[in-house]
Amino acid sequence: MRVITRHLTAQIFLATALVLLALIGLFLFFDLIAQVGKIGTRYSLAQAFLITALEIPSRLYEVMPIAVLLGAVYTLSRWASTSEFTILRVAGLSPVGFAKALAVPAVIFVTLTYLLGEVIAPMADRFNKDVQVVINNKSITSESYRSGVWARDQILGKNREALGVRYVNVKSLDSGRAKSAKGWRVFEFNSNDELVRMIEASEGSYNGKEWILKNATIFRLPTLNRNSEADAPSKILLNHESTLPLRTSLEPNILSVMVADAPESMSMADLWSYLQHLRSNKEETGRYEIAFWKKAFYPLSIFVMLALSMPFAYLSARAGGVSIKIFLGVMIGILFYALNSLFSYLGGASTLPPVLAALFPPAVVLLLAACAVWRVEHR
Repeated sequence: MRVITRHLTAQIFLATALVLLALIGLFLFFDLIAQVGKIGTRYSLAQAFLITALEIPSRLYEVMPIAVLLGAVYTLSRWASTSEFTILRVAGLSPVGFAKALAVPAVIFVTLTYLLGEVIAPMADRFNKDVQVVINNKSITSESYRSGVWARDQILGKNREALGVRYVNVKSLDSGRAKSAKGWRVFEFNSNDELVRMIEASEGSYNGKEWILKNATIFRLPTLNRNSEADAPSKILLNHESTLPLRTSLEPNILSVMVADAPESMSMADLWSYLQHLRSNKEETGRYEIAFWKKAFYPLSIFVMLALSMPFAYLSARAGGVSIKIFLGVMIGILFYALNSLFSYLGGASTLPPVLAALFPPAVVLLLAACAVWRVEHR
């Protein structure tokens, strides 16, 4: 059984590598074509190749499940056409033993996909943003708001008690991890929802514990005594600070989530940190919860893809050639992704819980794959 498992794993790895090479080559070609208008005007051809190359980890993460499906379908269809799988069945290979053999490449590919999605792709994406900042000589800004990034934060006392609410507006970020930013505006409200302080600063940098705002202007506004009919104090205190420490829960990884093109491009650690921030401030978390759970379950869909490939090993050559079976594999993969997108939309519309929206499609497809294997085994 170990010999069969090693042979099957090697064959699936080889076929999947060829599929990945073809898919990545196609995606990178279109990514490079999309930059034609910028090459020679904003950056050179070498820089365009660098930007395109930094997209490879994200592309690999996106296409890994479909590549594994096509690689497995090709391998098992070829085994069926050469009667190699028929011999293994006659020798006593059961569906359970077959599934155990497929579990070995599945675990390897799942681990590789998690590594791509949680470590390599986010690092490459951050480096890509830094490269584009240097090339274009511009800062990274949020695409959601023309005024920059807006964030809500609680003002906590020494004993972690809530003293009020702070709203922070940052015009632009100067690095992929948002460790420096420009154009700060801070609005602080007390527990009575009264604006008590405003801060304006030209720039700020994060030192690992807090933000250090430079050239800060502080406006201290008087509070109203609602139990008195006396005139409200009209004096606003104004002072300037060359450096002003600002301790807040808005760490760089939280700001990096807010300027990301999509939450799906962030790592689970950054998404979880941002979710905790949203929950502590009682903000809507639906979109980011769906992104988090999709990141958690997406690599596990490789198990589903390999399960979907199992029935192709039981089909004889009379059921169609390898090319027809690969075409069917492509259609199954497309249907799976369509179902996944549909449930993500339903989860975003608050129709389904985020965990169920992420877990339901692979669970349904896995059940259908088991039914297909049972049917071809007992026909």
